Amino acid sequence: MKRISLLLTVAALCGLNQASAVSADYAQAELKLKPSGAQVEQVVPRAEYFVTKDTNKAVNPAWHYVRIPYALEGKCRDASKLPLYVDELKVHVYLVFAADKEGKKLTMLDKEITYVNIPLTQKVDSSENKNVQAAVFISPSDAARICADESSKVDKVDLKDRLAAVAVEFKFKDASCLKPDTEQSVLVNKKLKNRLNAQWWTKEDKKGVGARLCSIAETPFAPFYAPTFPPTSPMYGSTAAAAPVADYVPASVTDSTTSTDSSATEEDDSTGSKKKNKKRRK
Repeated sequence: MKRISLLLTVAALCGLNQASAVSADYAQAELKLKPSGAQVEQVVPRAEYFVTKDTNKAVNPAWHYVRIPYALEGKCRDASKLPLYVDELKVHVYLVFAADKEGKKLTMLDKEITYVNIPLTQKVDSSENKNVQAAVFISPSDAARICADESSKVDKVDLKDRLAAVAVEFKFKDASCLKPDTEQSVLVNKKLKNRLNAQWWTKEDKKGVGARLCSIAETPFAPFYAPTFPPTSPMYGSTAAAAPVADYVPASVTDSTTSTDSSATEEDDSTGSKKKNKKRRK
């Protein structure tokens, strides 16, 4: 009986997988986007709320977006452990669009998105997930700006044939984590090879067209990110900081006639120090 119990215990121990850790200490990303897969897709906001009798007649322009597939690998300092998640990964996407059909006018847009709690697929030899996707979105009005107002109808704007090139930078803990000896850019329009030199995404587009890229958190589709994309930070809304409160000065502060309840500051002639005396309310 003891022998049987011992055999069962050994068998159970041999069948155990490697120990797991929650977070990866190291991460490495590899761009999996191919020229044929670099496409601009459309999605139209739809909802059952705010419906009126004129809803069906209203124009509902499409948003445009580009998927960025990549492979993500995470490792721990302890080689015997496999991580379950990459806590945070910054994906900086650069897109070049042809503002005209001939490709004479090019414009570059870029956006850095912070993804969090990215799950990894556990394997014995590595911890790799080849199905991770990032995405950047373009609002209907910005799509029209990119097309140089060639379309006279808002619901006819299409960026399908305007995407010229894509480049991506990956950062883990604020350091590049691109897999060595792998490409980080894709040339979609081969006719523009001579115009888009090496590391074209590092050059600022000073002209621009006034358009910008958005994360899914800044679109009407923010609640529906899963299961296609990992969650972003923030999950809803923009990362743009609000204006500091100190910049706002109410009129009552500068108007001495209305500040009867404020503190009066007097300077002492003998010491040069300041004394604050509160005025009593009448």
